[in-house]
Amino acid sequence: MHDRVIAIDGPAGSGKSTAARRLSDAIGYTYLNTGAMYRAVAFVASEGGIDLNNDERVAEVARSIKFEYCLKGEVQRFIVNGQDRSENLFTAALTGQLKPVVNNLAVRAALVDKMRHAVRDFLDLGVKGVVMEGRDIGTVVFPEAPIKFYIHACLEARTKRRARELESRNESVDFDGLRKQIQYRDETDRAREVGKLIQAPDAIDIDTTDLNEEQTLQRLVAEVDKKLSTLD
Repeated sequence: MHDRVIAIDGPAGSGKSTAARRLSDAIGYTYLNTGAMYRAVAFVASEGGIDLNNDERVAEVARSIKFEYCLKGEVQRFIVNGQDRSENLFTAALTGQLKPVVNNLAVRAALVDKMRHAVRDFLDLGVKGVVMEGRDIGTVVFPEAPIKFYIHACLEARTKRRARELESRNESVDFDGLRKQIQYRDETDRAREVGKLIQAPDAIDIDTTDLNEEQTLQRLVAEVDKKLSTLD
């Protein structure tokens, strides 16, 4: 299964979600945003009045949650326990609540298993392949994936991108506060005991600081073509 997976990792705001989505479209693969699963667990637990620091109860949510990917037109939607929760999962408020969820080892174990099952389900449907993005796809979820990317950018560029994303959803943005939030997220992601944010030794390094979306896509496609030519 792993030989039909392209793994993309990187810090928050680096452009990896957009890059993964556009790459999958360009090469005929299916795109899966794995971070949405963690956000779904945090959302469902909070909605149910569960303290996100209660590891056992949050892990129960992760094990029982029904999470599905679907497309509405060309936009990926996230179905959580039968309801489309796409608009609820990427707010700044929810981002600020994620730390105890992503650091919960039982949650991570449950969701890594769900990620692998999601890929298997798509491949069983006959899709060409899957592009997955997150923090530890190439190091934990699919360490044997033949093509891995590590996408990153400077803090200032990532803050501007995230601010534009939030503003596009009509959310108010405190730029300095957002920068600090992303910086804090970087520090906690790299300090995790399990699934920490690190670059896989065989990952292709892509710095998007000075690249726009189209330039990033061209670089990714070129690297995929080059890598696939060596695998044939």
